[in-house]
Amino acid sequence: RFDSMNFESDTYLLGKDIIFDGIKTGIFYKEDDGSVWVDLTDANLDKKLVLRSDGTSVYMTQDLGTARVRYQQHQMDGMIYTVGNEQDYHFQVLFEILKRLGEPYANQLYHLSYGMVDLPTGRMKTRDGTVVDADDLMDEVLENVRQNSVERGELDMLTSEERESILETISMGALKYYLLRVEARKRMLFNPAESVDLQGQTGPYIQNAYVRIKSIMRKVELDGIDDYVEYSHVNEQEKQVLSTIMRFPEEVKSAAEKYDPSIIAAYAYQLARHYHRFYHDHSVSRAESPDAKAFRYTLSEVVADRLHAAMNYLGIKMPDRM
Repeated sequence: RFDSMNFESDTYLLGKDIIFDGIKTGIFYKEDDGSVWVDLTDANLDKKLVLRSDGTSVYMTQDLGTARVRYQQHQMDGMIYTVGNEQDYHFQVLFEILKRLGEPYANQLYHLSYGMVDLPTGRMKTRDGTVVDADDLMDEVLENVRQNSVERGELDMLTSEERESILETISMGALKYYLLRVEARKRMLFNPAESVDLQGQTGPYIQNAYVRIKSIMRKVELDGIDDYVEYSHVNEQEKQVLSTIMRFPEEVKSAAEKYDPSIIAAYAYQLARHYHRFYHDHSVSRAESPDAKAFRYTLSEVVADRLHAAMNYLGIKMPDRM
């Protein structure tokens, strides 16, 4: 979702006003043909056109206006621009101009430059290569999820509406996670079939751990026993799950400081993997003692909470069944 949207068609006029004011202060200059430029050679950048000779705007004009509008709306200390690495130079120029204009947020600007996404058939999105429509890509991932679901038969008892809602949650989780698991600056290959694999580092693999826990919580009866204080024989796999749970705050902090959601994606996968291994070897419902049962139930409950929180940070929903 977006809290607000600023359209270039609405901000270019403000950009032109900023440029006209900048001409008066000597930040910009006019050429004989009427075009307006800024000389950034002293900052190891080039001379940059900011207004065409016929008075029409360029991208830089619009971005100057948009930055001003955003500050008027939000009074922010800084901004993060999430745009592909093909625009690296553009943002170096934009940030330098905003500094020279004396914008109060100009020293807290960051370009989160992400690498291009390739498909097995070519580049995902470029002006001169193979153009892939996002809806087509989502449909392809959804179809892969639907085929997997038919083979497993796990959703057969649900209504068609419930089934489609879950399939959409899984497919969007697969798509988002596969893109976010790679550090943003790296170029990557998106494989639609691999993105829905229940055995790899994928969104559905993590969702499956969450669904497994939800199933446990529906089935396990604690019989009034919720105190695991007597459980002192914590095994190695339980310790591994516990230590991973404890790392969650520092992983979130690191992701925020580095502008890197792939850190949270990696954490969610590690936690899901450790839980799957624990669950494979140790029963919750048939634990060796009541306090072990209570402990493992609570442990599972906390894992589900952390997985839900981590995936929520990535904009990924968790299904209750799959």
